[in-house]
Amino acid sequence: MKPFAQLFASMFDRHEDAPNAASRRSMYREWDRQRQSALTPSDRSEIDAIFSRSL
Repeated sequence: MKPFAQLFASMFDRHEDAPNAASRRSMYREWDRQRQSALTPSDRSEIDAIFSRSL
């Protein structure tokens, strides 16, 4: 039951830092999408470098 509670808590975040956390989660999702679409290990490392600079 606890995983469901954590899922709903993350979906309906109402804390004052929620916009920050939501944008961070969105960035990590996009990072994962881009890594999955990389064709070579070199592409993947370049994607990692780009996204890690934004942290």
